[in-house]
Amino acid sequence: MRDNTRGVSSVIGVVLMVSVVVIIGTLVASFAYGFSDSTQADAPRISVSYETVDAGSEQTVAVTLEAGEAVRTDNLYVVASKDIDIGGSPVIAQESNASGLEKFTESSGSNPPQVGIGDTWEAGETVYLDPVGSAEGVTIGIYWNTQSVEGVNPGSVEGQDAYKIAEFTV
Repeated sequence: MRDNTRGVSSVIGVVLMVSVVVIIGTLVASFAYGFSDSTQADAPRISVSYETVDAGSEQTVAVTLEAGEAVRTDNLYVVASKDIDIGGSPVIAQESNASGLEKFTESSGSNPPQVGIGDTWEAGETVYLDPVGSAEGVTIGIYWNTQSVEGVNPGSVEGQDAYKIAEFTV
């Protein structure tokens, strides 16, 4: 009888080498993913209600934060299916300043933000949105961004971390 142990030892060697490579690959991958920004902020969860209110000859949409955590206003903006203006009351919201994106902290010059609700939007507070023309059939989305919305009116959104936290059709 012959001793054929050489074939067995090469198979064991290959199996050991493959397992070492898999273990090293797993360690390197877990180490590399540990440095990535995996602590992404969670978007706030809110519930809003809306109603149309008279604003002169047309109607403005009153959006009230009904429930949920307080949200920093400098991280919020509004997008609608037609140009819209944000304001603190039906008198302040004016369609002449309407645009496709309106940030909650919109203001001109050294004036305070038009929404007039402060640094955070809290339960019970109302923001007024004035779409160009009729408010009927307008779809409105409220977005939260992980970074502050920058710029003057209407502002610009930096980064890809924007989340729709409310949407409705009037």
